[in-house]
Amino acid sequence: MKKIVTALIIVLPFVFLIALFAITSVASVSADIPANGLVINNKGVGVFSFDLANYQHRMYEKDLGVEVLPYMAKNKKYSLKVTDANTGEKSDIVTLENDGSFALHDVGVAKLTFTSDDGGYSDNVVFNVGSSGVLSYEPTLTDAAGNSVALSVGDDTDFKANIVAGSYVLSGDYYPATATNVRATYKSDNGDAIRINAVNGKIDAYFETDGVVSVLIKDAFGNDVEKTVRLGVSRSADIMINGQKASSDRNDTALITAPLGTSKFTLFVDCKDIADNDILISGAKPAEYSVRKLDSVSNSAYAVDIAFDEPATSPVEGLLYSIRINGDTSSTCYFKLSFADYAFKVHSFGNADGNADLVLLDEMNTRFAVSSDPDDNLNYTWRTDDDSIAQIGEHSGKYCFIQAVACGKTKLHIDWQKIENGAVKASGTITRNLIVTKSYTSLIFNETAASHGLGKLAIANQKFESGNIVGYEYITKLFNNVLGKGQSQEEISYPFENIVFKSSNDSVLSVDTTTNGVKFIVKNTGEVTVTAEWIYGERFGVKSASFALNAVNGVYVSSYDELKKATALKKQIVLQNDIYLGEKLTDEQGNPLYSETETTKKLLSFVKTIKTTSDYKYYTNLGQEQPDVYVGFEFENDVFGNGHFISAEYITNMRGALTDTVPSYALFKGPLNFVAASTGGIDFASVKAQDNISFLVRKNGIVLNNVTLAGCDDSSLYVSDEDGNSKLELTLLNEKGTTLEIMCDATVRNCRIKNGRTVARVFGRSSIDSASVVNAQRERINVTLDGCRLHTAREFILKVGTNRFLRGNADNLAPSLVDANGNEYKKHNSSACDEYAKDKYFMDNYVLTDVTLKDSVLSTSGLFSVGIESHFSGGMLDKPFMGMSYLNGWDGLAATSYPAILRLVGDVILDDWKELARVDSSTLIETNLNSEQQGFGWLKLNISEMLKAVCKTDGYENIISNLAGKEYVHGGIALYGGGKNYSIIDTSKYTFERMNQYLVNIGILKDSTDSALSMQGQTLPYAAGEENFRFYMFDSTSKFNAASNHYR
Repeated sequence: MKKIVTALIIVLPFVFLIALFAITSVASVSADIPANGLVINNKGVGVFSFDLANYQHRMYEKDLGVEVLPYMAKNKKYSLKVTDANTGEKSDIVTLENDGSFALHDVGVAKLTFTSDDGGYSDNVVFNVGSSGVLSYEPTLTDAAGNSVALSVGDDTDFKANIVAGSYVLSGDYYPATATNVRATYKSDNGDAIRINAVNGKIDAYFETDGVVSVLIKDAFGNDVEKTVRLGVSRSADIMINGQKASSDRNDTALITAPLGTSKFTLFVDCKDIADNDILISGAKPAEYSVRKLDSVSNSAYAVDIAFDEPATSPVEGLLYSIRINGDTSSTCYFKLSFADYAFKVHSFGNADGNADLVLLDEMNTRFAVSSDPDDNLNYTWRTDDDSIAQIGEHSGKYCFIQAVACGKTKLHIDWQKIENGAVKASGTITRNLIVTKSYTSLIFNETAASHGLGKLAIANQKFESGNIVGYEYITKLFNNVLGKGQSQEEISYPFENIVFKSSNDSVLSVDTTTNGVKFIVKNTGEVTVTAEWIYGERFGVKSASFALNAVNGVYVSSYDELKKATALKKQIVLQNDIYLGEKLTDEQGNPLYSETETTKKLLSFVKTIKTTSDYKYYTNLGQEQPDVYVGFEFENDVFGNGHFISAEYITNMRGALTDTVPSYALFKGPLNFVAASTGGIDFASVKAQDNISFLVRKNGIVLNNVTLAGCDDSSLYVSDEDGNSKLELTLLNEKGTTLEIMCDATVRNCRIKNGRTVARVFGRSSIDSASVVNAQRERINVTLDGCRLHTAREFILKVGTNRFLRGNADNLAPSLVDANGNEYKKHNSSACDEYAKDKYFMDNYVLTDVTLKDSVLSTSGLFSVGIESHFSGGMLDKPFMGMSYLNGWDGLAATSYPAILRLVGDVILDDWKELARVDSSTLIETNLNSEQQGFGWLKLNISEMLKAVCKTDGYENIISNLAGKEYVHGGIALYGGGKNYSIIDTSKYTFERMNQYLVNIGILKDSTDSALSMQGQTLPYAAGEENFRFYMFDSTSKFNAASNHYR
């Protein structure tokens, strides 16, 4: 009997996993209970609004009640990420301070996402931050053409600039742009040298001089904040009139405008070396002139006061005038004088243009100012047509406060008069449309504050109603941040005044407004971004709100029955709730709720069977049919989960909380055999093949998006150790099957797959006749796992391989793959094998499984995160051994598998450091030794001594990490199997820390001083040959090691 069991080990190179990284027949394989959720208990509707100008009482993190679930989770830590709620980019609007309070640094809409260190579960809230006043500002300067003039830091003033004589406008870049009622006033320290309009900041810098202008505002906290700018004004010509060049060329000279109807106005002249104010001006219109020297400005600055005999009563352009200095005819220059109507501008917050319609924010008291060009001293009277829309408040000449009363439209009239010597010389009325609109500080969609698993929200255009599928229209809500009121958030309701909704792709989803809210009309499946924009947002600095979603031309599903119906109709599915397959058939103690017959009948109604796709020659050798495996559920179209789960708990778990054994009526009892040694019809040792399947994908092109697939519930794996501490017991996954098996081209995106003997298995296409000639182009499957979390496996988290092979014989147990010329590919079982990824013939003719693992995290396995399997090819798999009946069915099993390729892309993190004592492989070769067979218990390997022996070999000393008196090993990637292994690992686009690669020969143990290890080292190569096994692992030298084990 000892030889029989020894032979079983010998013929399976798979056992090297046991010999190097595992222990056999342990009673328990436990792990720390992982997190399975994170919640913010005190999030309310998920949006908190703040007025930055009134944030005296800070919010604290503890106020939110962030909690990692379940309460028994070992790692309760979490992290915070702050992003812009609309763009998703990193934001510093909000920071979490050391004292636990949230500091607000900016205005905007920030999403605060709390994510558990363990498992990456998250929940979020939105901080909608505005300000009712100006927090800060910087002065700005533009020239007459509107071009920006650079300001630099001043020496004795805040800023400085060098400019050429002319007209400019001083203004401010106010922060935030949404601040209302910015009251800015402007002044000059020398009004003769540099004139500035106190209302609109218009600067007349007519002289070569130096002076200081300033802008003064009252900030959000009531403080007067003044910013000063020193202007160094240089001349544009020898003779300047109103800052313009006076030229001897009468066709290219200064252009001066005087107000229509005026009889008096002043010219400003800058010219050096004028004697006794000798400036002579003459021209088309008779006038009297008087000259004043402006000593407070410079020696070259003069004012020429002009009084016309008769005022101009109609517009006149380009009247030619001459100017002569000191009576010298050679100094004669010219300028052109025009008489024009006043051009008026009316300014306020949000109305910078001055000429367009005026917009007021509802309930706001807004300060307006009027200015004229040519600038003049006019008298103004303000009035509106409809006091029920807007009322005139406090006013004084150029200034007026207007109180918005109700949303609507009216007209603003500003009556003006030009008065000289007590007589009205000119008059008129300025009229502007006055629009009162609802005030929006910042916009946010309801969905922005919600968490949707690992991906985007998905919405469907159909739903179930009374068992039938009917059309469905999704309704969303839009909210506004409210400042200075009792409430902080208000819903924006129909008719959504002045809000424009847009879809990035109307052929996928269009937007309509209804009395119930904003309606999304889904037309096709695709990703789309919806935007809400206030038509006056640019005026008032309010950004648009947007969020991205998946529109699905499919049906909402909220129950198992609906899931079955939608699948039978080949519908795309959007989950609205968590769903359990089947129905609960046992109580909490594992006792059936129905008779055994009825329980079996119900279980069978929940599942279907498919023929195994793995090598079943062992069964045919025994004269049996191709065996079946059970399938809990097969997807027939895309599934969008919205973070919800589908659990196979009621199908896979018949143990119950207090039941140690799997009852006879259970369907999921463990995988099929690859081979088994048996006596009396009972397998006492076996190596396993394909397992039962909780979730199956066989239809090309299916996408699983943001759904959690669980082979069983987390709570079904919880146990208490001898100290009463809660643990996760991986041996309870022995019979739970494969959580997700993929047999076609498919994409799994932003999903959580968990809780299986194997979590995800990809082994080639279904419905392939194993006796047919391999056609790699037709048979190859391409599978992508993108942004996923795969965890909690009894053996491997991800298992990759193929179901096709070259069958060996006694002369050649493991045939080689050959190139187009018949030459053997010889780089198998080595790191050089990965070079075949660039060999077109090899890729086109041999690779049958192509798996891309992108930006995903794999954690908590009993063995390795990833297992890449090739066919076994030991000598004892070719013919019966000495005619022993115990080994019936073993003949002709040796082979070489067609290869698979695993592509690691981006940050793929194998978060699978574990205590050495917790590594177990008793499921790979399952033993069922009775009391008379316990003499073969020597097969229970002493992993500690074994690994210590291995680590004494050069190059292997860092495999084990010692931390706080415990030994740890990393469960990375294992390329295992017998004979020649041609599978490929492509790391060309892998960005996480590189793992170390170990090439291990089975004979490494032969020199061990431990007799059992030495025997295995001498015996195993006899069956497995001299080929190496490959392992990709982190070790004690890695940054991502047992001590850090922290990548977030």
